[in-house]
Amino acid sequence: MQKGYAYMTGHHRNFLDCVKTRSLPISNAEVSHRSVTTCHAGNICLRLGRKLRWGLDIEQFLDDDTANRMLARTMVSPWPL
Repeated sequence: MQKGYAYMTGHHRNFLDCVKTRSLPISNAEVSHRSVTTCHAGNICLRLGRKLRWGLDIEQFLDDDTANRMLARTMVSPWPL
């Protein structure tokens, strides 16, 4: 594999090009957000070892506090949002 950015293709290269040119990327924010959310939800299901129900409009698991706590990390001082 080559060093540097020469090996980047697809989304990686497109993102860097868009940062430079201020153009829109090939995958918009909504599509990217939904894709990543699906992956995170699947990983949480695997970690808990059970099926979960997802509320698309609220972006949380339905009736499952344990799974919802896994959606974000606890902020550590001194870096709160």
